[in-house]
Amino acid sequence: MKFREALGEVVREQRLANGLHLRDVSDKGHLSYSFLSEVERGLKECSSDYLTAIANGLGVEAYDLIIEAGYRMASDGRELIPDTPESLFVRTSEWQSQYADLK
Repeated sequence: MKFREALGEVVREQRLANGLHLRDVSDKGHLSYSFLSEVERGLKECSSDYLTAIANGLGVEAYDLIIEAGYRMASDGRELIPDTPESLFVRTSEWQSQYADLK
């Protein structure tokens, strides 16, 4: 999944969750209605200035949109992101047998 596609999903879901229409967000963020529509559909890349304007229109922080889009990219077709950093270092029996000679 490309970043622009993940970001578009996040923006659309946030807009709908807030009960806003495209026109509401474009007016609040001082954006073109058509540009916002293309961002939501994953067709347009978004500069940091435009991303900030979209976030303002949605009433959220730009970094929240970026983080959520990153999570979606990371979990696209793969295992989910671990709950804690420690869970990355769980040693399975397969791992232990593979590296048993290193003791």
